[in-house]
Amino acid sequence: MSNAAYLPTADALQLTPDERALFFSEEGRVYLPAGTIIMREGEPGDEMFVVLEGELSISRHGKQIDFLGPGMVLGEMAMIDNRPRSATATTATPCSLIRLDRAGFRDLVSRSPEFALRVMNIMSVRTRRLIEEESRRQRMEEELAIGRRIQLSLLPPACPLVPGYEFAAGYRAAREVGGDLYDFIIQPDKPNLVHIVVADVTGKGVPAALYMAVSRTLMHTYALDGNHPSQALLRVNQFIREDKTSPLFLSAFYAVLDTNVHCLTYANAGHNPPIWLQPSTGDIEFLNARGIVLGAFDTFIPEERLCFLQPGDYVVFYTDGITEARNVRGDFFDDEGLEAVVAARQWKSADELLSAIIGAVEEFSGGTHQADDYTVVVLRRKPLP
Repeated sequence: MSNAAYLPTADALQLTPDERALFFSEEGRVYLPAGTIIMREGEPGDEMFVVLEGELSISRHGKQIDFLGPGMVLGEMAMIDNRPRSATATTATPCSLIRLDRAGFRDLVSRSPEFALRVMNIMSVRTRRLIEEESRRQRMEEELAIGRRIQLSLLPPACPLVPGYEFAAGYRAAREVGGDLYDFIIQPDKPNLVHIVVADVTGKGVPAALYMAVSRTLMHTYALDGNHPSQALLRVNQFIREDKTSPLFLSAFYAVLDTNVHCLTYANAGHNPPIWLQPSTGDIEFLNARGIVLGAFDTFIPEERLCFLQPGDYVVFYTDGITEARNVRGDFFDDEGLEAVVAARQWKSADELLSAIIGAVEEFSGGTHQADDYTVVVLRRKPLP
């Protein structure tokens, strides 16, 4: 037997002595080595099988969903209703099986009507189980859809309208819900200060989304308290370290834009450094600052730096879902790919550059499965009239 624990179930076929005598004769019996595919998903179902010895692995859409052992029947539903196979069956161990085509099945039914009844009972059990699984799946999808709507409601409904500046943002989760975060917070008492946060919770799915929601609340609270980037990250790290229930970490880039003096003050907690594009000189720089992911250590002193934005300058904030996007060969889009897009030409707006970045990533990926959430935020200081 394989390492998988096969246990007899309600849909195992109990053979009568006469049926066992028939099945254990060499007529119709097939011996297959491990790793043999005996039916493929989507193919016509012209025959069914009864497992006599060994174990089969059942997969759907490339994912293993079940194991079948001695006494189990497979392929009967596709053979009877003339529909394509719904799953792929592969021998997990050397197997002995009985193969029955439609003519053989009709012959067996005529000789043992009880066999047909038991096969129909197996089909009934499996159908009820599939219905229950489909019901659970639909409930899960409905709950995830609600979770996605809640999560998206936590993201900014629109980019801020700031005199002299443009903002554009794009976000896509790898699953129904994700762990990326971006936010814009303007202090009511100091409207010239715009807090910009881009963060990424380790992992994906529901746990990351819940942690993202908490992190967003913390960042928002500390921004409204008037904290500088390094102070805000310190306080978030302290909260995470005191919460012993969560094993997740958070990378974050926190910046404060002062529109009066056109200064961007920033700190980094283990996040991808944004790209600073200066069209007037053609220079491209990464806004590097020393820092480690939040939640990793109690002692955390993020470095705080600043840069002054000239008219026409861009800053591109992003998460690693952009640079770690893969193509069909497994290559990464990487920092070089992103930098090449940013430096490709003179951009007319923040929206145009955002669209170019997302379009380049999607073209590079070529329809491959998105492995991680991604977020892009583009800031532009408008050129002088």
